[in-house]
Amino acid sequence: MRDNNPQLILKNAQTILLVDWPDADVPRLLVSAGFMVFGYSPDNYTSIGFRADGGGLVFTKVPDGPGQVDIVNVFRPEEEHAGIIARHVLPLKAKVLWLHPPVTAAKTAAFAKENGLVFVDRIDITVVANELSAK
Repeated sequence: MRDNNPQLILKNAQTILLVDWPDADVPRLLVSAGFMVFGYSPDNYTSIGFRADGGGLVFTKVPDGPGQVDIVNVFRPEEEHAGIIARHVLPLKAKVLWLHPPVTAAKTAAFAKENGLVFVDRIDITVVANELSAK
């Protein structure tokens, strides 16, 4: 995928890894929109879903990681991006690196391009997911 049209990217994606997020609405909205969502916190991958009763979010450890993801959405400072790309984006064969606003990073954009990744920033992934769900 070479196109960095956010709607097209999400329309063609199934799995998203969140490396931090600003609030619980991010995983909640992405799961509600039908994506398989994973989270990462230091040394721990989790699968994110809803409780069986339809209540809050449930985080289930995934010991071996998600295997492969389509998008890695990052809400971390620029100085951590190269490590995130090396430890998560490339090993999980993600095609898209999406920075969650207000995070932006010119160096990260260049690094993503060097690694053949589609790069998206300045656009909230949940806004795009909501737009697609409304269609």
